[in-house]
Amino acid sequence: MERNRIYVDAVLWCAVVYLVTHLPCIEMRVDDLEQPAPREQPPASTARPEPIDQHLNMGKCFHMPRSMCPTKAVCTTLGPGNMSVFCCDMDSAYMKDVLPLIIMQNKTNLHVLNASIDELDVSTSVFRRLSSMAFTDGNIGKIIGQFPKHSPIACLNISNNNLTTAKLPSSQRPFAYLFNLTVLDASANNLTEFPLSLVQSNKKIDINLSGNNYLPCKHFQKAMETNNSSLVHFLNYNKTFCALDLSFNWFKDIKIVPIDHIRIQKELNVSCRDIKPANINCTCVPERLEVTGDNVTNLVAVDCSRRQLKEMPTHLPPNTVKLNVSYNNITSLQAIASDTSYDHLRRLIVEHNDITNILELEGTKFIDHFILFAIGYNKLNIIHTYVLSNRFVTTGPTFSIVGNFIHCDCNTAKTLKPWLLENFKNIPDYKNLACKDDMGLVVELVESRVCHTPTDWTDYIYYIIGLEVLVLVLLISKVSYDYWVFKTAGYLPWPANKMPRLPCDWLCE
Repeated sequence: MERNRIYVDAVLWCAVVYLVTHLPCIEMRVDDLEQPAPREQPPASTARPEPIDQHLNMGKCFHMPRSMCPTKAVCTTLGPGNMSVFCCDMDSAYMKDVLPLIIMQNKTNLHVLNASIDELDVSTSVFRRLSSMAFTDGNIGKIIGQFPKHSPIACLNISNNNLTTAKLPSSQRPFAYLFNLTVLDASANNLTEFPLSLVQSNKKIDINLSGNNYLPCKHFQKAMETNNSSLVHFLNYNKTFCALDLSFNWFKDIKIVPIDHIRIQKELNVSCRDIKPANINCTCVPERLEVTGDNVTNLVAVDCSRRQLKEMPTHLPPNTVKLNVSYNNITSLQAIASDTSYDHLRRLIVEHNDITNILELEGTKFIDHFILFAIGYNKLNIIHTYVLSNRFVTTGPTFSIVGNFIHCDCNTAKTLKPWLLENFKNIPDYKNLACKDDMGLVVELVESRVCHTPTDWTDYIYYIIGLEVLVLVLLISKVSYDYWVFKTAGYLPWPANKMPRLPCDWLCE
């Protein structure tokens, strides 16, 4: 018992001595914790690792060169926290079975170089957490599905994969839910349809479509004409081309031009506001591009319909080729002859107005070169065919006149009706041109019913000629009979016997 007590006292004394001797050291360590600890510097001989290119500015997704491909595996992880995955030469089986195991919850960047896959299903959950996704320099059979809703993908690179519009069908709308997308690189493919759904949001987006030379220019034009066109930035702008459809009568061709030729809407809006009368708010849009040698001209279509106009507008934008002024109160076409801004006009729609004749167009450039002239539902009561006589040499021009009521008479039946039937290929509605006063259709006029002229002596000319021939025959017969009687009986019958002798009778004796 005494021995245990001595053992406990010895332990307590040892503890007190330990605390007394070590207490200052503990206080010093607490003070040290209150001060920021200096960062440990790497040895001078150790090189700093190069940062992984993960930023999404100016079209740069997470992208690695061929020289960084892993040698012992298809994929490798890179960057701080191993958040980036880089794969090379991937096939469909690897992508389906192994890639989902590599792209775990903390992976945000993916670059697959030279993938040979049959289908890229972008709706799979493996891409749900990615913010940068790149499949480049490979061969993708088809892209199917839609990216998941609220996908965080901000940069998508599908360049140089031999993609066509059939392999990237717009009907499936693969990009419909990419609300965070700011960069799309689809360059160096064979696309023929522009992803217009991407430029219809209010978000700024950088698009690289260089190397797709057969994208229609009208698709770029539509993207540039949207209200948010300032939010669309084309990467490699000077190297981006589009396909321009050219047609000349029956001949059609395609010309590849830089997309810079179609950025004209801002300038067009300025010239559109100069149309007179002022403040009629006509709409001006690019109609098409016309290529002559190395020169590309932007042709314009102007819509001034339903503006309560009483006269033709003037000061049209340069190179206006189409004008629609239907549903107004216009009475005269004089401006076409006097205003030089109509020199390039080829399509004129003046339906539902109050125009009474087309005489003012005689000799104008429009009447010599028009492709469409729609003047239906006006107040034409006569059509001066000689104004248009030289235009319908080919089947190209179209002249629409239905809805007018023509004054029909003998001249209409003899002149206008044959003219309509002769040029039926250029006048598609010729059968429906009607006469005034319920006289029926112009092409159904019967000349004998509408042509009534006063009686003239020339109407009996054939009877007079017949009578003269009959008198001549009787006279010859009478002379012949008298001669026969004189030779046989020795006397002249009456009335030849009673006729006085003439000085020339000695010739017969």
